[in-house]
Amino acid sequence: MTCKFNGCNEAPLSLSEFCWDHLPDKEKYSTKLLEFANTDKNLSGYNLRKVSLKKAHLERVDFRKANLSQADMAGSRLFDCSLEGADLVGTNLSDCDLTHCSFKGADFTKAHLFNARLWNSDLSNSNLSECDLSFADFWEAKLFNTKLWHAAIESAKSITSKNFASPSGFAKNLKIDENGFFSAEESYRELKRYFLNRGMYNDASWASFKEKTMERLILKKVRSPSYLPNMVMNLLCGYGERPDRIVLAAISTIFLFAFLYFSFNAIEASANAGYRLSWADNIYFSTITFTTVGYGDFIPKPYMLFRFLVALEAFSGVFLTGLFIFTLARKYSAR
Repeated sequence: MTCKFNGCNEAPLSLSEFCWDHLPDKEKYSTKLLEFANTDKNLSGYNLRKVSLKKAHLERVDFRKANLSQADMAGSRLFDCSLEGADLVGTNLSDCDLTHCSFKGADFTKAHLFNARLWNSDLSNSNLSECDLSFADFWEAKLFNTKLWHAAIESAKSITSKNFASPSGFAKNLKIDENGFFSAEESYRELKRYFLNRGMYNDASWASFKEKTMERLILKKVRSPSYLPNMVMNLLCGYGERPDRIVLAAISTIFLFAFLYFSFNAIEASANAGYRLSWADNIYFSTITFTTVGYGDFIPKPYMLFRFLVALEAFSGVFLTGLFIFTLARKYSAR
């Protein structure tokens, strides 16, 4: 079905035989639509492309899967509306009250949300690519798995890493839409800058870690030789954002080398060559070697392999200690 206007191939608006461009009386149509919306409250699946509903009161209306692309709804009040899966491409929602709305899976590509209030709204799985979010307020809004490529977030309000938490409530599952590693990396970088500019260093740490994770996945995809060292840095220190991983790596290194010394009987007491070292003695020797203390009460036996193992552990200790100091300084001081 197409618009009744001769030669127009546009689909007609719901409750009309014409598209918006060829409506004989646009004001009359808008009035009729508002009356219907406030009476029936169900505009699910309606074609409302390009309609003008400025400063309208549309509280609790069901717009699920409606086509509102390029519609002008500036200044409207849409409190507690459902717009799940709605087409909002290019829609003007500037200055709108969108408190407690559900936008799950909605497409906001190139939409205008300038100064919009999105308190406690659910935008999970929505597409906010190239969307104008200047001065939009996202207090307690849900942004899990949203696509933020080239979205203007520099002056947006109330965004924290918690906005990106999974609805399942799993605290560590914080993410945007990561389908497309390049766009996700760029989006995380913009979020990092947003948080840093506001002194939100823990949130910036999360965004920085996710940015580097996307970089690693890109390196893997293009089979870059830089992938391996990138992966090692992730495992050791989480790209400088996870100091606890270095502590775990240090403890694991000490026990690994202690096991090797014990298995090969590689260490002897310097004052008593016949002394058989216990498991505890090997852990002690591994610890003082890792920390490069070296009291001299235990030494490696005079074989190249054993001396190499001791030298390797000493180097690992110096490296991990330096990395730990660098990570702490970067995470808590450099910013």
